[in-house]
Amino acid sequence: MRPPFFLLYPPCPSLCLWNFPVSRTAEVLKLRVNFLILRVALCFHLNCGRFIMISNSPHAILFVFISVCLAGVVISECEIPVVLQGTWYARENGNDTRTEINADTVDNRGRCINIKEDYHANFTFVLKKDLNNCYHCMKILVRTVNILEKLETGCVNLGPDEEPTIERVCRSLKPDQQLITLFAENYVPVNCRSSLEGVWQFGYQNRFKFTGECSNKENQIRSCQTAGTQFLNLNQKFNITYKQCPGMTGTFDGVVEYSCLGDWFVEKNHFFAVANTKESRKDEKYRCFLKNRDDDLYIGVSITPECNTLKTVEKSPERMHITPVKAEVVEPGCRLPQNFTGEWINTANIDADVVINETHIVETWYPDDGRYRRTLYVCREQRDSRFMMARLTVDGCQKDYVCFDFVPQHHNVIRYRKGLAVIKDNFHTVCSYVQFPNKEQWKYDLYLAKNPVPVKCPIAGKFNFTQKGDVPFETRILGGVTLSPRPNLYCKENISDFSVCDTDKKEIAIDENYCLSVDYKGRPTDIYSDPDYRMKCIGFWKENLKSYLITYDELDPFSKYRCWVYQRADLNRILMSQAIGPFCDLKQDVTSWNNTEGAAVAIDMTEYERERDQCPMFFDDGTNPWENKVKERIIFRFGFSSASTGTLSLTVVSISILTLSRFLLS
Repeated sequence: MRPPFFLLYPPCPSLCLWNFPVSRTAEVLKLRVNFLILRVALCFHLNCGRFIMISNSPHAILFVFISVCLAGVVISECEIPVVLQGTWYARENGNDTRTEINADTVDNRGRCINIKEDYHANFTFVLKKDLNNCYHCMKILVRTVNILEKLETGCVNLGPDEEPTIERVCRSLKPDQQLITLFAENYVPVNCRSSLEGVWQFGYQNRFKFTGECSNKENQIRSCQTAGTQFLNLNQKFNITYKQCPGMTGTFDGVVEYSCLGDWFVEKNHFFAVANTKESRKDEKYRCFLKNRDDDLYIGVSITPECNTLKTVEKSPERMHITPVKAEVVEPGCRLPQNFTGEWINTANIDADVVINETHIVETWYPDDGRYRRTLYVCREQRDSRFMMARLTVDGCQKDYVCFDFVPQHHNVIRYRKGLAVIKDNFHTVCSYVQFPNKEQWKYDLYLAKNPVPVKCPIAGKFNFTQKGDVPFETRILGGVTLSPRPNLYCKENISDFSVCDTDKKEIAIDENYCLSVDYKGRPTDIYSDPDYRMKCIGFWKENLKSYLITYDELDPFSKYRCWVYQRADLNRILMSQAIGPFCDLKQDVTSWNNTEGAAVAIDMTEYERERDQCPMFFDDGTNPWENKVKERIIFRFGFSSASTGTLSLTVVSISILTLSRFLLS
């Protein structure tokens, strides 16, 4: 019988054990399987802790106790991930360096003995050279399949009793160290669309070559992808055309073709790396570009193969000021209705500015301050109310086709719905009704006139109202300051007043705190107060059994345009709900009052009698918004100018009376 042996393994880099015969393992584990002699070669690579192995005979069980210290995910075998392996070029301290990373070693740094992984993109290594007690800590950030960035320490010496843990070796690693960019020498180009897409004219500055900005009209960046092409490399390249500027040394004529190596974000900074396809020198081949989400009309460019020189776009070694231009020109094939011509806003796209002429719709919208996007629609074909439009995005290269279904314009409103975009230039495909979103409930989107002309309101009269909402009407001073001090008058009764009583019935006046008291002659005592809100009616209609009203208020700080849902509830009672912005949500009705239904406030109005004769009630539910509501006023003047013309005047009076009778009968 073989004597028992007992091995204690102290902390050391590695250990390989000899073979152990195990034949009775199945019996011990209660498994009815006949095991042949299994020869197991065990090699462990431990970083913290000890293990103990005990064996009494060839039939004994091998017990292995391993204690592992975890920080993030620590891989004890230290196998470098495949995404990091390869040959990499970098510019370090002004020198060109070439680094080869294998499965377990890094050139000039040694063998990997410990690795920590965070988020599958950040890796921290402990590397050791075999000849001395020198450890290196290296942190690598995976930016793309072709780009890595690294931080590292110098040589770290440890005592004989100190274990080479990541925490101990990497404690001198500072997160604000300069990042070193590694470019894959055998790079795999990627699609350029996420990095740069579109056609731009640009001017550029280079602080190390010349002063000022070289802005030649023929300077152009062209990065266009062809969808579905069998030549994938066409979508992985873009061109920059430089033209010389007279009187500026350092400018040149030339075309540079770049392959895209991928892009990444660091907070609001958008980096992307490229490789010059016509350049063989490493230090001239690789470049980095920088854009910023807040202002993407400027691009920073490195003049060395380093991304760490790009801190901000403004302080970049080379800076481009880009202006998007159209990628191609499409000839119009139809005309839009003449009353569409003018300036509008699109309430369905962040109140985008819309300019319409006979054949084109130009829509410009602003994602935030300093940025804009522009889309051009060209009329190609029309049938009934449907218009097939070619869509060109000015800052992109894709051309597709969209169908607009317009409702005839009324007041200051164009209602429309837009279909899905397709790449086929065929009316039956583009404007098929299946291209429009198939929803159980939907409503038309709105173009509203940018400079609206007031129309007669669908509601008129004087109303006392109560309100409920997240943003109720409040007492305020229009303009901020009164023209003169107002006297303090006693009011027996105060109400909230909603009035449409001007001559043309085109303006709504709302007074949240209106004094209803009158003097002994029945005249209002509060002759100094002004309404808190003045809104002009610019359009109304009926859709989905709901009546909608659009008002315009130049003093509204949130939105000059407001949408209302209104309904007559009784002979002298009207319900209204004001939306948060210029369009009404599908869920909004006359009782909606909070933002869950897109409403700001709901009001319940009841007509009150005191000024009924001067301000009669009127209501129009908007069933026919194209009807001309303006009635001509006919004024009859009666009287005798003199005795000599009495007969003539009497005849005129008789004719006037007959005319009046016919008018009343009609």
